[in-house]
Amino acid sequence: MTPPQTSGSYFAKSNPAFELTEVRPSTINGLGVFARKPIPRGTMWWWARPEDVVLLTQDQYMTLQRSVRTPAVQQFLDVYLLYAYYEAPFNSLVLILDNARHINHSYSPNSGVPLSKEPFRSQTLRDIAAGEEILEDYTKYDSCPWASLYGFLQEIPKPPLQEVYVRR
Repeated sequence: MTPPQTSGSYFAKSNPAFELTEVRPSTINGLGVFARKPIPRGTMWWWARPEDVVLLTQDQYMTLQRSVRTPAVQQFLDVYLLYAYYEAPFNSLVLILDNARHINHSYSPNSGVPLSKEPFRSQTLRDIAAGEEILEDYTKYDSCPWASLYGFLQEIPKPPLQEVYVRR
């Protein structure tokens, strides 16, 4: 599948994130995205417009990898990998340009990829209170087979598995 054009059903005409969220300092990491007002479960709070994202295809990434690595090129790649996620249907890294790039990781998320798997969107998994930080589990995103994303997750301990007992 080829990357989407700058129009079509993949993208929104207006991004609800600007009305529903704001960026503030986070106790989790640096900056975070917080609800401006209560956001009900199932709300598509982020739906990118074409101007909210930049796609980097595998071929483009490999060209950068093979090129001369000046400090500026390395810094560009580092920033891209920090603020991007992978969309498998397009085999592309998606750099988020709007404030949604500040979504922090949690193994107990309140937001995530819609069950419909529609690209360029995030949906609340439960009601989110005004002032609450919006969090997503990065391990639930598509896994990129050709670029290393979310390497820092190795440093974050996963919560212990809870045993479930079934009475017979």
